Order: sequence, then C-alpha cells, then structure tokens
Amino acid sequence: MHEQVVINSIEFARNGETLSGSVAVEDLGRLRDLLFSGEGKLDYTLTGRRGGNGKLFLKCAAKGMLQLKCQRCLDVLPYPVSFESDLELIEGGQEATGAVNEEELTDAVKADPNMDVLALVEEEVLLGLPMAPMHAPEDCKADRNFGQAKLDEQHVFSALAALKTQDHRN
Repeated sequence: MHEQVVINSIEFARNGETLSGSVAVEDLGRLRDLLFSGEGKLDYTLTGRRGGNGKLFLKCAAKGMLQLKCQRCLDVLPYPVSFESDLELIEGGQEATGAVNEEELTDAVKADPNMDVLALVEEEVLLGLPMAPMHAPEDCKADRNFGQAKLDEQHVFSALAALKTQDHRN
C-alpha cells in the first residue's frame, strides 16, 4: 500500500512548487480492472504555477508502462504511458469556462486544500487510456478469423432474403 500524498493545490500553485515521485501500478485501485497485471511503476511530476490574470495551474506529468488486457485476445498488452496535462485550478465559487481554456489549452480541475496527488495522476492516466485496448491485428493471439462469424451470418441471411424474393415472384 502506498502512502497518500496530499497537497493544498492553491498554495502549491501560488508558490510554484514541484513534487516528483513514483507509485507502483498495483497501488492505483481504479486502474485494476483494466490491467493484466499490476507490474511496474509510474514516475510522476506535479508542478504549480501562476498564469495570466492571477489564474493558478498545475502541470501533471507521468511516464511508465502499464500491462493492460487486450480486449480481443485477453492477453497482456504492454502500454507505454507518457503525458503532460495542464490543469487550471477552479476555486469553489468560480465556474469553469467550458472546462477548457482555449488560450492556454488546459482542462479545469477543482482546487482542493487536501488534493490527493496520486488520485490526480491516476485520473489523468485513466483519461488517456483507449476505450478498448487491443493489439494490432497482426500481433494479436486471437483467432485470425475473428469476425468471420459475422460474414457467415450475412451469408445465411442473404440466402433467406433470396428465398423471400422467390416467394414473392411465385
């Protein structure tokens, strides 16, 4: 089990602080259902900054390797993680302007005096994952005739359609 890393996101951004660390993939509970195994670790860096007009931002970056489940063959799918997300801190009474700041190309996240850094990193990882991770067809262990049943099914129905048109002619 990992130690919880908590920051005051507003003070962290105002002071331009930086925090780096590593987390074992197996400690990221929300990812578990998507993983083939919990092997590996993610290295992360969180950096705060003050932007124009007094806005506060966090930059969340992570690198590592996940072992996902291929949704076609259900075998291991190595998946490299490497991202940098710019997040605008939105305080309680503030409204997120469309959740995306067009000028600075950032997403918005609610400011929190007790922000769980690893939960934030995990959320950003989840947002970057494909909906249905799969090997390339030539690398997948699934039956090479994957989808053939659908073609066979179409032939069955085309035969039925032909019978139906014969009945109307008679």
